[in-house]
Amino acid sequence: MGEKAGAEKAAAKLRALAREELGTTYWNLESNTPFHGWGRAGRIETTALAVNALKKMGDRGHSESLVDRGLLFLLRNKDRYGVWLSTQATINVLDTLISLNEEDVAKSASAGTAKILMNGRLVTSIAMPPGGQLTNPITVDLSPSLSHGNNRIEIRRAGGATQASAQIVATYYEPWNQGAEQREDLKLRNSSVLRFAVRYDKTTAEIGEEITCQVAAERVGHQGYGMMLAEIGLPPGADVDRESLERAATESKWIINHYDVLPDRVIVYLWPAAGGVKFDFKLRARYGIRAKAAPSVLYDYYNPEAQAVIAPARFVIK
Repeated sequence: MGEKAGAEKAAAKLRALAREELGTTYWNLESNTPFHGWGRAGRIETTALAVNALKKMGDRGHSESLVDRGLLFLLRNKDRYGVWLSTQATINVLDTLISLNEEDVAKSASAGTAKILMNGRLVTSIAMPPGGQLTNPITVDLSPSLSHGNNRIEIRRAGGATQASAQIVATYYEPWNQGAEQREDLKLRNSSVLRFAVRYDKTTAEIGEEITCQVAAERVGHQGYGMMLAEIGLPPGADVDRESLERAATESKWIINHYDVLPDRVIVYLWPAAGGVKFDFKLRARYGIRAKAAPSVLYDYYNPEAQAVIAPARFVIK
């Protein structure tokens, strides 16, 4: 009786902490998870644990709708890669999905076919794998069937088919704000918890002339811990002085934990301290160009939605 009463008390606490969002239910957290998750990534991680706990408590009578709405919250919050923002959040969600559906998976056989329709017209039919079989996602390109304005996408399957989830991912471009490329420190999609600035001492230079890039990155306040990634855009054909990056890492007392030099950007891995970090490095252009650098981005590794984006700078190398 004592164990049952304890489980009922724990379930009641979980129900009391639940919050609603657009027909779904989630569990928020006031600080970070043990794996540094916060923001939406932390909310996903916490919700997965809460839904799994309610399921394992066997409290379906009082918590069934909470479990269903919590599951809907998790399914609606996949990122564009089909996972859940962070490694630990993804592990917890997958563990919860397996726990909720293990009985159905054990009974599943062939899942039949699924018909995909766009605006009432058949696009394709795909063979669905059995529910208990480990497979890669099935990808269908719908772009040739899109028309201007609203489009209606339907997935039709036979009644009684094994459960499956679907995700629609759209890729599009949006123009930089007018005049943004002239301001290297303009943050176009800025998070209130991140500060980021990237400045080049010159954007007009001779071939081989040294250019200094100055970077400032900071996580504001006490929300969020753990690693941040800064991607600093480079002009085409730039040679980065790695010795200057090594010196910056040493002088930062290894707040700069690691860096990668790619053809169009430098990626710097930061473990920020109070007040953030400021550093600079050198680069030289190998040939004459009139072109833009890649945009610069700062984001939190454990909550990628927290990010600041800086418009690309225009370089003229003579």
